[in-house]
Amino acid sequence: MASSLEVNKVLAAILTAGIVASGSGVISRIIYQPSMPEEAAYPIEVAATEGATEDGAAPTVSLAALLAEGSVEEGQTQARKCVACHSFEQGGPNKIGPALWGVLGRDIASHEGFAYSDALASKEGAWDYDSLGAFLANPKEWAPGTKMAFAGLPPDDRANVILYLRSLSDSPPPLPEVPAEEPTEVAATEEAAPAAEDGGPPAASLPALLASASAERGQQGIRVCSACHSFDQGGPNKIGPALWGVLGREIASHEGFSYSSALAEKEGAWDYEALDAYLADPRGWAPGNKMAFAGVKKPEDRADVILYLRSLSDSPEPLPEGG
Repeated sequence: MASSLEVNKVLAAILTAGIVASGSGVISRIIYQPSMPEEAAYPIEVAATEGATEDGAAPTVSLAALLAEGSVEEGQTQARKCVACHSFEQGGPNKIGPALWGVLGRDIASHEGFAYSDALASKEGAWDYDSLGAFLANPKEWAPGTKMAFAGLPPDDRANVILYLRSLSDSPPPLPEVPAEEPTEVAATEEAAPAAEDGGPPAASLPALLASASAERGQQGIRVCSACHSFDQGGPNKIGPALWGVLGREIASHEGFSYSSALAEKEGAWDYEALDAYLADPRGWAPGNKMAFAGVKKPEDRADVILYLRSLSDSPEPLPEGG
């Protein structure tokens, strides 16, 4: 009998505790009235930002235009996040993903020794600028079922990464031509520049800029070019020709380098004026050349770079008079 009473007491205590807990929850919701989310999740929007921009008033810039203004150095920085899965050096091994040296221009899913997903193995054609651009924008959408665990890149970053991938080759394919009807952002800035200069002081001449330029600043500014050019005496040609002694030598004349016809057809030497014009707008000064660089837009910065290039010689050219 006593045992039965003890069991009843335990059950009554459990029941009472349950009623109290339930009642406490109801009372707390009445007091605090919390608003519950419709979805128990934290959505992360990745592609929506890019789509919203394209649907708005701002025009879409073509990949060719973005490549014309992109940066190999910025692309190399962006690609650092990929080194856990890919190798980039010549002859590098396959890792979680295939080795990427020479990827631009080779057939899709063709690197020897790597087991590709069916999503990529079923793709035809080569990794050209358009296919790389589409894949880097949204790998899962361009190749549903791919093993690529990466959300994608916005347009400017894609162009920079593609320029870097282009540099991973002994013979990079030529850049696509920018449509004539589509001015680049750089071109639009240059068209607007005269209006700003009309009311201000006259622009300084190149001799005057060189007279106050700094070779040290030029050396700092030209670091971006070390991915494609060597600067030391006797240095090798890379993606671009070696630049030791460039000031004063004939255009497109460095031994062992295969120049584009755009530069090979130019006459004369790399004097101060020619270097300044080329550095301001490589593709405008020599349309069709292989230089993957938008140019140095500030005259003062160009003067610094030219002064540094002048220092790469055992007998530097005399500075022009008039400074």
